[in-house]
Amino acid sequence: MAAAQEQHRVLNEQLEGGQITLHTILLGVGGSNYIPHTLNQLTALGLNLQKAKKVARKLHSHCVHYAHKLITSRRAIELSQTSNQGLGSGADRHPPDPH
Repeated sequence: MAAAQEQHRVLNEQLEGGQITLHTILLGVGGSNYIPHTLNQLTALGLNLQKAKKVARKLHSHCVHYAHKLITSRRAIELSQTSNQGLGSGADRHPPDPH
């Protein structure tokens, strides 16, 4: 939690004095939720425990989905960069036919 708060310290300082409050919510690893840093934060925002658990599960699922998208996109870019090396200037516009 301390590392997450330090990561967002500058943003939090910029928000001080405004009408915005930053709430740090940590998502667990492997589907687990940290009770003091996830569920307690969500209940402090006014959710009952059942809704807090549902929101935490949805946040976790959302993060896993987009982490997968980021990784597969990065790998596709890296693969296209390595496969186009040495093929000439038009290779990136016309990749080799895979069939």
